Amino acid sequence: MANQGKRVIQVPESKTRSTLRLRLMVGAQAFLMVAMLFAPIPVAAEEPAGDPGASPAPTAAPSPAPEESAQPTPAPDPTAAPDPTLAPDPTAAPDPTPAPTPGPVSPFIVTFAAGTPIANQSALLASVGATDVDAIPALRMHAVTIPSASALDVVSALRADPSVVRVEADATRSAEAAPSDPSYDTQWALPKIGWDLVFGTVTPTGSATVAVLDTGVDASHADLAGQVLAGTSILDGSDGRSDPNGHGTAMAGIIAASTDNGTGIAGVGFAGVKVLPVTVLGSDGTGSDSDIIEGVVWAADHRADVILMAFSSPGYSASLQAAVDYAWARGSVLVAATGNDGSSLPAYPAGDRGVIGVSNTDQSDALNASSNYGQDTFLAAPGTGIATTDLGGGVASITGTSASAAYVAGAAALLRAVDPSLSNGVVVARLAASADAAGTADQTGNGRLNLARALSDTSTAPVVPAGAPGG
Repeated sequence: MANQGKRVIQVPESKTRSTLRLRLMVGAQAFLMVAMLFAPIPVAAEEPAGDPGASPAPTAAPSPAPEESAQPTPAPDPTAAPDPTLAPDPTAAPDPTPAPTPGPVSPFIVTFAAGTPIANQSALLASVGATDVDAIPALRMHAVTIPSASALDVVSALRADPSVVRVEADATRSAEAAPSDPSYDTQWALPKIGWDLVFGTVTPTGSATVAVLDTGVDASHADLAGQVLAGTSILDGSDGRSDPNGHGTAMAGIIAASTDNGTGIAGVGFAGVKVLPVTVLGSDGTGSDSDIIEGVVWAADHRADVILMAFSSPGYSASLQAAVDYAWARGSVLVAATGNDGSSLPAYPAGDRGVIGVSNTDQSDALNASSNYGQDTFLAAPGTGIATTDLGGGVASITGTSASAAYVAGAAALLRAVDPSLSNGVVVARLAASADAAGTADQTGNGRLNLARALSDTSTAPVVPAGAPGG
């Protein structure tokens, strides 16, 4: 038997159930006591817990956290464009008031006494309200502008100062001819002055330069190749070897166009003569006295043998006369056009002391109807229908006293190239003494230019052109 040898004890049913109920009660009481000890103490009713697998229900935006715990507001980007909707900063600086438009000014030339320090000259000009535009130290001159409204008072104050020698208006002068109808191979003026008698027979042993104070010179012209030196422009600081007008190029061709080269025309200075361009006139052919004066001084300082001023104005300028005196003292021969107004009134610089003023004659040695004449006329030369170099290439024909002056300038330079030892006074004397009789003394001065006779002249007595009474 399976239970054989073992003792089985049985508990009565009633006792077993009572004991079980007692144990359950004691266990339940113990559980409750433990639960009360560890349960949290509630302070408010709580929402029932949601289903952990369900999507959370939307909730209202939380109230802002206390200020001290908030994140700092980022600083604005200084490179960002300003918000146009924002009001302007009241502390911002207001827009600057536009500068007033300057009133009209008048140009003058102020000359100081010898020995006046440069600093004192500038200080005086500034103290009276004159604007110093340019200075010509060699002559102690200043080109200034003065407000037109106060010009009278300022000029009076300057003239009252003992260090000021002279104050005068900075006048404008105009070129005295302009390129017109083309001309081909007719240069009647060269045999008229005996050029054909010396070309090929006279060989210059030296060289000479003609400073052409004008609108510049077109050095790219084929007939001026190698004939134009690097000069200067008083107007813009360039070397003067360009010409926006053409007048200076025409003057250069008459003086020194390449000769016997199969191109264009022949120049008066057929050998040994070069052109030194000095731009003093603008593209419109006009220029101020102050720029002309500076050009004369520059040419003299650069040892120009001849200075051509193919422009004029009826107004005398003591400042311009001072520049002429400066150049004459340094050995330059000065030549100028008398003008094309058909007038006997003196024009300048042709009428300045030391300047050969030149009038215009035609093929029959008669004075051209447009030519000025009178006390400012020292010599005459062909100036009617003159073939010369044209701006940009080719040949043009011009008429005017500027062409006449260019003929005399070229002749004077050729005399210097043939004999570099000649003084300016001797060159002037030989040109005057050798001239052919033409017209009246009033019309042609000492007569019409004769180059062949001037080159054969051996006189040595100098002559200074007296000029016309000025001022």
